Amino acid sequence: MQPFMTRPVFLLRWLLALGLLVPLVPAGAGAAVPVSTEVLRRQLATRLPDTTRLRLLTAMCYRLHDEQPARALPYGEAAVALARTLPADEQAPGLLRSLLNLASCYANLSNGPETLNLLNEAQELARNQHDTDALMRVYTAQGSIYHERGDSTTAWRHYQRALQLSQRSGVSGHTRMKLLGNVGSLFFFRRQVPQALHYDSLALALARRESDSTAESTYLSSLATYQMQLGRLPRVKRLLTQALAISRRQHAARNQAEQLILFAMYYIQTDQPDRADAAVREALALARQSGYLERVLDAYSILAAEAAEHDNYRDAYEWNKRYVDLNDTLNNRQTMQTLAAAQVSYETQERARRLRQLTAQQAEQGWHNRVLGTAVAILAMGLLVAVYLHRNLRRSRTALAANNRALEKASAELRAVAVFKDKLYAIVAHDLRGPVTAFAGVTSLIDSYIAQNDQAGLARLPALVRQASDSLNHLLDNVLNWAVSQTGELDCRPTPLLVTELFAECQALYQTTAAASWQHITMAAPPDLRLLADRNMTRTILRNLVGNALKFMPAGGHVHLEAAPDPDDPRMVLLSCTDTGPGMSAATVSSLMSGPALPEPSPVPQATGLGLGLALCRAFVHRHGGTLVIQSRPGAGTNVTVSMPAAKG
Repeated sequence: MQPFMTRPVFLLRWLLALGLLVPLVPAGAGAAVPVSTEVLRRQLATRLPDTTRLRLLTAMCYRLHDEQPARALPYGEAAVALARTLPADEQAPGLLRSLLNLASCYANLSNGPETLNLLNEAQELARNQHDTDALMRVYTAQGSIYHERGDSTTAWRHYQRALQLSQRSGVSGHTRMKLLGNVGSLFFFRRQVPQALHYDSLALALARRESDSTAESTYLSSLATYQMQLGRLPRVKRLLTQALAISRRQHAARNQAEQLILFAMYYIQTDQPDRADAAVREALALARQSGYLERVLDAYSILAAEAAEHDNYRDAYEWNKRYVDLNDTLNNRQTMQTLAAAQVSYETQERARRLRQLTAQQAEQGWHNRVLGTAVAILAMGLLVAVYLHRNLRRSRTALAANNRALEKASAELRAVAVFKDKLYAIVAHDLRGPVTAFAGVTSLIDSYIAQNDQAGLARLPALVRQASDSLNHLLDNVLNWAVSQTGELDCRPTPLLVTELFAECQALYQTTAAASWQHITMAAPPDLRLLADRNMTRTILRNLVGNALKFMPAGGHVHLEAAPDPDDPRMVLLSCTDTGPGMSAATVSSLMSGPALPEPSPVPQATGLGLGLALCRAFVHRHGGTLVIQSRPGAGTNVTVSMPAAKG
């Protein structure tokens, strides 16, 4: 299984898998069960007759087999071993009950081969004792094992046998209820939702009639699953709420885990990601607590898919790694060789029984009828094998198509990353030309001034070097901030900031650069005006606006910083940077405002650095919920206005 997939495909896969959530038929239904496991433990610690001890061991196994199957297993094994030592006239009833209970434990632990071995033995005992109720439970449990393995044809064959026995006398309501629930689950697995709703509703009615609240909770969950498949989400929430309330009252950790997983899927369908995350994490804790590894696997799958959906690929990778590790563990525990041996053993016994029955009933028929019957049986088996192989081939094709889609998606993402990287490298290389050229020009000036003994020129060199280094440092800051902002690691931490202090700091930073070109920087802002913004991001915005203005403005130009409350929105403050530079055309302004997040490097030498700095300003302003507007005309200078949140009070 692969948790990384789109939401609709993932939801469909998971809903179909939920068809297997209906538990196996608990053996021993209707037996007298003591009030608590503690009472049973105290009784088992005393000296008791073998028949009494067998009854208590069987009851203890049945008591624990649903919620704590690992703890129930030793009691079930001890009960079977003790039943085998009883005299022949006392052995059969107790051995039959203990075999059914132990089979339920192995089924809940997902050990299909051992479950089938125990059920085969229980089937023979039930036939010999003419116990219709036990035989019906065996058929139902066998069907659920094959259902869990995805072999719906074999599962339906066993369920049909159980349905044929369901109306006979001696069959309990609990046994009918479990069969109806499992049949509903099978129809749902086959995507026959109306039939699934019918059988599950019958099972729910029987559970309420029998006052079995555990079963009622289970079938409410199943109905919620079917309604989710039909898109009836209001009914889903109502059914799941009832089911979860019952499970919480009973402290049934496994049922709670299943129902919380369903709630998580409901919240995903209704776009409530926070509630979905809380539900699936609670389900994961309960599943771990009760050792319910299948639900742990489902929780890992949902968490991985949701993390990927929200582009949190690091968490998605970790959840997916846990999913794969646990899935491998479960698969290793169910070896195919053991299951094949158990299946062959069962089919051999079944064929032998049928052959003996046909021989006894039809001894008078001739050799030709026997040959015909054998031929029909061989053809039927060949057809079943063909259907099985066809289904496996279809599943393999579906899995291959899904893998191809995932590979295509990954390739597209890699290509996008490569394009982004190349574009960033191009901008950095393009924008580095200006500062590097400035440094080269300074070295040429040094040689010229020294040759001419121009002391005044030499005195101006430190300012030129400082201007070139400030330009290079400013570019590197922009590149670093842009890269960090794209990875999501740059947090926005708003604090109250005094606008006059921000303006004064920016003016002091560029005062030397402006003076070297006979440029002027002025500012105007109310003395008590404050912003609610991230200090580093705001300084970067102002630095880029003033730096760009100075860079494109001729000698003797003027840059003016101004701040005022937004007259249209009292919650915002307007910061503007106006220069007397050459200005820009309407087409250039439109391209800058509507271009991509990372623009193409400009071939015009005068445009060095404009693209990345402005893109960074746009990103930081949008991070604060504000806007950036450029007003410019050729020959009339440029005005850039940004809106930022105002500090309250």
